[in-house]
Amino acid sequence: MRKLSKRLTLVALVIMGLISCSSWWAVQQTKHVPDFYARATQQGASTHLARERLDAEVRQLQKDVARLGSWRAAFSDQQINAWLAEELPAKFPRLARCGAKQPRIMIDGEKIHAAVQFQHGRIDTVISCEVNVELTQQPNMIALRLSNLRAGALPLPLQNFLGGITREAARGGLDVRWDMTETGPIALVTIPSEDPRYVYRPAVIETVNLVRGAMYLSGHAGDEAVDAFMPSGPLHQFVSYKPGKKETLQVSQLPGSSRSEIR
Repeated sequence: MRKLSKRLTLVALVIMGLISCSSWWAVQQTKHVPDFYARATQQGASTHLARERLDAEVRQLQKDVARLGSWRAAFSDQQINAWLAEELPAKFPRLARCGAKQPRIMIDGEKIHAAVQFQHGRIDTVISCEVNVELTQQPNMIALRLSNLRAGALPLPLQNFLGGITREAARGGLDVRWDMTETGPIALVTIPSEDPRYVYRPAVIETVNLVRGAMYLSGHAGDEAVDAFMPSGPLHQFVSYKPGKKETLQVSQLPGSSRSEIR
């Protein structure tokens, strides 16, 4: 009986040791900071200048869209980071109150690396992911393939956050839907084509090109822009999402949602 008791005690100690090691490993993994994020957060001194350049690009874009015909725009990742630094607390105050701060992106030519620092209680980590961007057959609906979602170096299951992403985006005025594919969920984000400052509208995006450090957009504006929509480059083909059909998938049916949260 004593031998059995000793063995059970030994097994319990081993299990506790393994759990402690696993917990320590998980905590250490969450402390990892992606290299691109560490570099991007060190560029804070140039944020004001980048914001001024972004405002100039936006003003030029508004002038271009105010004319009938084609338009083009280019935004560097530094300009986008300057915009994000102001938009996160302004458009998503709830996230800011929960501990999200210092959002940053880096465009490497094929995809966008995105990250945000999250501090809440004892949690202090950097949430990061990679984003591939494609147009769709619907004007101004952009397909975003989110991958490699992590807290530090610890992988996170994207499926668990779909409902939360949809709700938070809606609070910030963004329409996000999901296309369920064999390779994972694709976020479908609708970019507003109407703006009171546009003389000719709608403004339709027809190309999205990522190069190292910048994003280039182009399209057409005017009454015929939607009918003449001809997207260029990689085009995401819908799988579960049905354009023009009333949505039957409620937010409450998405992973990460409760039944009481129906939009």
